[in-house]
Order: sequence, then structure tokens, then C-alpha cells
Amino acid sequence: RDRDYFYLWSFSAWGVWAALGLLFVWESIAAAFGADQIRYGSETVEQPHRRSWALASPILVLAFIPLFANWTSASRAGETDTRDFAYDLLNSVEPYGILVTVGDNDTFPLWYAQEVEGIRRDVTVANTSLLNTDWYTRQMLRRPVEEYDAAKGPAVYRGKTWKKPNGPPLRLTMEEADAVPLGVELREPQVFRQSGIEATIQPRLLTRADFFVLRMIMDAFPDRPMYFSRTSGGYGQELGLSPYLLTQGLARKLLPYMPTPSKDTLLLAGEGFVDVQRTHTLWRDVFEATKSIPKKGDWVDRASVGIPYLYVTTGIVLGESLARNGDAAAADRVLASTEEIAKATRLTEFTSLRQTLPGGLFRDQPPSVPVESGAAPARP
Repeated sequence: RDRDYFYLWSFSAWGVWAALGLLFVWESIAAAFGADQIRYGSETVEQPHRRSWALASPILVLAFIPLFANWTSASRAGETDTRDFAYDLLNSVEPYGILVTVGDNDTFPLWYAQEVEGIRRDVTVANTSLLNTDWYTRQMLRRPVEEYDAAKGPAVYRGKTWKKPNGPPLRLTMEEADAVPLGVELREPQVFRQSGIEATIQPRLLTRADFFVLRMIMDAFPDRPMYFSRTSGGYGQELGLSPYLLTQGLARKLLPYMPTPSKDTLLLAGEGFVDVQRTHTLWRDVFEATKSIPKKGDWVDRASVGIPYLYVTTGIVLGESLARNGDAAAADRVLASTEEIAKATRLTEFTSLRQTLPGGLFRDQPPSVPVESGAAPARP
């Protein structure tokens, strides 16, 4: 996601002046090869004849220098990594789930995947930046629930009946949604209870977006799976929900109970609870960007490097989990592919991951602050 679009008009103006300058040079060189004097009223001007224009035409090759010089860095032909990221994140969510995102890096690719390629249209994307606006919440209230296509979905979700919701994730009228204020100052801790969840929200400014996220938990959960994208960092913790979050792939699923540590549900410091089996299945059988990012061999836009960084941190978490469960071969394969992603995207601090095992990457202690799963996305 390059930022050049901000400078569209200045680039266009510069292009016009560059073209005029090149035309002037062409005409000046053509005149040196011979010109005819042409009288226009009281004035006499020199006009290069056709042969002179032809002889000077090689100067126009200069116009192709930017084309060929920038071709490698500007061309996006065959690059599917951002689309694949959207595919992977959407498929980390169970059918008819609600996925909370925080910015444009983790939202716009999802919209492209859903609206252009028809990938997992059953997932409702709830962007916290836009939930602060009235038009976006109205759009969520109006948006119909799309049918989940099990045949096109990941095999991990097959063999189970997924009930289609019969309404939007918010049970509010347009007027009620419009009446929600932009923010309310919480001066003391507040307890949020719903479907087995008891979360304490510390004093903070509770924004309009926070209200709607909590309201979706009240109105749609647990009938509809609720997820927080791992790109949202500690947002779930800010709402007091971290004890109820379980990492599955690139997202964290909200549970109506506190998970119990087991072989398939590990507690890792800085990450919280991890669904090892689900995450491994998604990484091994579903994810596509784990292959396309190394194939691309670079990450041009450093502003969105949080996307490959998310895969690197996911691979580290999964590799450590598999190693703790005694599956060293699977851990080695996951960390090998993670190192390929790190090398391709120049995240050099993560290019020797396998050398850290079996020493361990995490410690067995309750999580304090969840790991940031990517660079903070720019907000629309």
C-alpha cells in the first residue's frame, strides 16, 4: 500500500512540465539539423522541417528511462500476498463470525477479498476506526447476512452445522445507533457481564467504537463467533477480555469461559491462550501468504510491514507451542517457513529462529500485555 496516491495531482503536473521540457529540447535539436523560415504576419519564425524532426527523435528515448528504471519496484504483476493475507485472516474466523479490526491495513484487503473475489462474505468485519462514525454503523445494520459456502471454505470447518444468523450483529434501530455519543469518560472500573464473561474495564475514555464492540458481544455472542484480529494488538485487553481470548490462526476468538490449559490449549506469556491444533491446521493446510510472501522475496511498502510481521509472530507462537507438545519435526517445519518470510521481508531479527529451540521463546507464566501482532495500522 504505497502512499503515492496522496501526490497524484503534483505528479500529474510534474509530468506535464517534464513533457513540455522534453518537447522543447526535441525542437531545439531538430532546429540544429536545419529549419525553414516561415513568416506569420509581421513575424518570421524558424520551423524545423520533417527530416530534422526525424533526426532529432532519438532524444525521445529519455521519456522511457523512468519506465524501465522503475519497472521492478513499481510493477505489482503476480503479487498476491496482500490478497492472500486477507484470505488467511478471514479463514481464521469460523462461519458467520464477527471480526474486529482496527485500521486500513487489516480491513481494506478483507473488503477486496469479500467484495471482489467472494471470499468468506459470511464474516462481518467490524472496523473500530469506522465504528466511530454514524454511516458505518448504519451500514452494519443494513448489511444482509451472506450464506456460508462450506464447499469453498476450509476443510477444518466442515462436518459441523453452522446456524445462519437471522439479523445484523447489533440489535439497535438506526435512531438508537445514531444516539450513541462519541465517547464517555469512565472514572472508575466498570464490570461488563455477558454469557459467562465477566470483564473489568479500567478507567478510560470509552469510545463509540468500544460501545458497539461490547454491544455486539451482548447482541450476537455466543450465537455468532466473535474474533479480534491479532493486528489489533492489546485491544481485547483494553476491554478486559484477555482472559477469555484464544488465539486461532491470525485472530483471537472470544470464549464464554476462561480456557483451561491443556496439550492443545497452551498458555504463553505475552500471547495468552493458543489453540495449537487449530492454528497448526490453518498454517499447514489453509494459509496462502506463507507461500506467496517468500515467493515475492521482498516487502516494498515498509508502512505495512506489520502484515508479514504478523505471520512471523504467529509462526513463532505456533513453533514454540508444537515444540512444547513434543512435536519437534512440525515445530521445525513451521519455524523454517517463518524464517523464509522474515528473510523475504527483511525482518532480520527473526531469521535464526530454529537456533532458539529447544531453549524456548516464551516462559510459563500468565500473560501481562499481549504481543503486538503487527505494526500499528494507519487509520483511515
